[in-house]
Amino acid sequence: MSIMNSDSLTRRGFVRNSVLTGFSFFVAMLGSRLFYAQPAYSEDKSWFTQINRAKDSSNLQGHEKGHVPIIFAPGEVKAGEPFNVEVQVGQNMHEMIPEHYIDWVDLYAGDIFLTKIVLTPNFTQAKFKVTLTLTASTTLRAIEHCNLHGLWEGTKSIRVDA
Repeated sequence: MSIMNSDSLTRRGFVRNSVLTGFSFFVAMLGSRLFYAQPAYSEDKSWFTQINRAKDSSNLQGHEKGHVPIIFAPGEVKAGEPFNVEVQVGQNMHEMIPEHYIDWVDLYAGDIFLTKIVLTPNFTQAKFKVTLTLTASTTLRAIEHCNLHGLWEGTKSIRVDA
């Protein structure tokens, strides 16, 4: 059977083939989006009613080890001078498989939104770098969303010298 035939050269054939191709593409995209969008919620629903934080950030326990964002940045910077920040989800970096992954990570300076990274299972790791410039001392806050374990926050204080 030939892909090109006399019917596909007619207007009706062209429209039919275009509609079928568009519909096939739509179904494929919808199917893949539904696969990744369906959260397989954890048995502990309380994780989804709050932002979860480490009880003791110097001694992470259980799920904290894989979910609390760790912020690597200098503790002191000069006002207006760029510096590097690295954020990694989990002391033991969080896995990124279709069944269990990090959707996104937001970074704030206090309550001021700085940036967001959106992640994809299988292709990305739950780690990123960004260059910041601050003019006042603040606390950096990284908030991430795990499809199984909800929202988690990690913080790091930054002192800014004039």
